[in-house]
Amino acid sequence: MRRIIVCFICFFMMLGNIKLVSADTKINSIIKNKNQDVLFVGTISHISDDYFVIIAKDYINIESTAEAIGKRTENHRYVIMRNGGISYTSSYHGKTTLEEGDYVIASLKKTKGKWIISNGLYEVDNEDYQTLSVKPCDKSPDVQSIILKYFINSDGRMNKFSSLSNKNKVYYRGKKIYDARWNMKKYLTIEEIRNSEKLKQMDHKTSLVGDTEEKTSYKIRKWIMLAVDVLAVVMIVEEAKEKLKKINVRDCCLWWSLIIYDQKHSTHPTFFNPQFML
Repeated sequence: MRRIIVCFICFFMMLGNIKLVSADTKINSIIKNKNQDVLFVGTISHISDDYFVIIAKDYINIESTAEAIGKRTENHRYVIMRNGGISYTSSYHGKTTLEEGDYVIASLKKTKGKWIISNGLYEVDNEDYQTLSVKPCDKSPDVQSIILKYFINSDGRMNKFSSLSNKNKVYYRGKKIYDARWNMKKYLTIEEIRNSEKLKQMDHKTSLVGDTEEKTSYKIRKWIMLAVDVLAVVMIVEEAKEKLKKINVRDCCLWWSLIIYDQKHSTHPTFFNPQFML
């Protein structure tokens, strides 16, 4: 019976996660503030054979602690050595090399007193963090670039993203904010994303059917995962009870064996002493 329950748990866990993408990517590291000291939007102001310089315009406030702010340079000028050549992690304009005047999202880390690219250098379309895009909307942008766009646009406040395994839809807190079938010329703004009626209109305009089912399916998967967690706790409790029962039965058998032995071999049995019995 226990094996059957375990199999059911594994099955439902697979069912609950089969459509969700959860890769350990550079974008996820940016969102979780892993392996980076500063994250900002800025401009490449100078390029030489040995190094290039980025001037930070707006920092993304993942952490606003004194320690985090203290890691920034005083003049907001970051010099990065070009060891072995550096290229963009992704480029809005499809560039393969860095150019002076490029607008970028930079994730940097300071190592041995020098700044290095950590979770990527992304060339974007403008330097306004609230409106910039990582990839053109009308050229089938990938899920990761859309997630990074809205994370930056919201100053790091939007950070609960998910996407379906077919990678043409992006959700924020279970609400669909991008669908390749919408055939948009430009991305939805943060204000439009917060407008539930606007999101419903996007489906109606393109006559999409079944998205209500997708939303329902998403909620069902969340409830399934909750049920799996509860079932796992119940199993652990039942397992503990079974072990306690086995221990009690074993101890009782041993106790009665000693009583019988004592009765047979002792002239002054002690195991029937009321105090011992208690």
